[in-house]
Amino acid sequence: MKNDGHVSNGKSPVILLGMGQVGRSLLHLILDYNEKARIPEKIVIAGIADSHAVVFDDNELSQQMLADALTSKKAGGSLEQVSGAQPLSEISSLITAGAIIVDVTASEDTVSLLKPALSRRGGVVLANKRPLAAAWSQAEVFFSHPYVRYEATVGAGLPVISTLRSLISCGDSFSSIKGVLSGTLGYICSEMERGALYSEALLSACDRGYAEPDPREDLMGADVARKALILARSAGWPLEPDDIDVEAMFPPSFSDLTLNQFQDQIHTLDQEYALRTQEAQNAGKTLRYVAKIDRSGAKVGLSQEERDSILGALGGPENAVIFRTHFYNDVPLTISGPGAGPLVTAAGVLGDIIDLSVHMREGQ
Repeated sequence: MKNDGHVSNGKSPVILLGMGQVGRSLLHLILDYNEKARIPEKIVIAGIADSHAVVFDDNELSQQMLADALTSKKAGGSLEQVSGAQPLSEISSLITAGAIIVDVTASEDTVSLLKPALSRRGGVVLANKRPLAAAWSQAEVFFSHPYVRYEATVGAGLPVISTLRSLISCGDSFSSIKGVLSGTLGYICSEMERGALYSEALLSACDRGYAEPDPREDLMGADVARKALILARSAGWPLEPDDIDVEAMFPPSFSDLTLNQFQDQIHTLDQEYALRTQEAQNAGKTLRYVAKIDRSGAKVGLSQEERDSILGALGGPENAVIFRTHFYNDVPLTISGPGAGPLVTAAGVLGDIIDLSVHMREGQ
């Protein structure tokens, strides 16, 4: 096997980590993009990996191999079942000079692949928030390296990170950031506002594919806290995870339950959240799960928002981020739109791959 990390046409090979819903959506988008793109702009997929195996080619994976991989994963299988698959342990040797590693997993273990890629003049595109939300001493390289992109970590496909970076490059400075950063929790809050019980709203979010397989991953607020940390660090505030105050939407005792037990017990919280929703309505406000961030720290949790405010007027899984800066002080800058779903997330990742490919090709 050749090991110089360069495909025959001189492009940076893309290696995709993660073949869940976002990974599969991304592969479909890349294949569609390549059908329409001119030859110099096409994206070369040299490798794909799931938690069991890696499929790799020195030059480029064939259409057939990609189709076989998609078929296997859609059926609930593993890449181990694809012809030519190698053990996952082999992937380290495949991360070679000039490669672009695209991490759409939710794993903390990918850093051992991401950092070597940067040290070998490669690039990194992240939908995985965990490397960016680790201790600052470990995460700092991902915020300072010119060959890292992570648009899809906050707001899925919304241009949140690129807007923030553009403002900073123009000399702007931030005073605060506020937002609804979870499509899942936004949907639950808006459903409760419409009269649904907490358990009903949660079940609906699960049925629509908004929530994680274990919805406590959403309800504990940890994902929103990671997004708040990413925004803070991108704004120039190197906060630590302990600087984020997080309110979960279930009591601590529910963390020890099995998933089935949790699902059986979730209805016991209906009255509490109906009361909180009603209290907000009595005050002429709406209940939203909000992140509030400044240079001193961040608070993530339920907040009563004015009905006619940007956050109060959100519906369903919409996200909104409000930047208050030196340039945008009297009237803050707002970005809003769909903030959940594998397709919009994959679209954000694809945009980063295209942007980074050009950036690396031009040697900027």
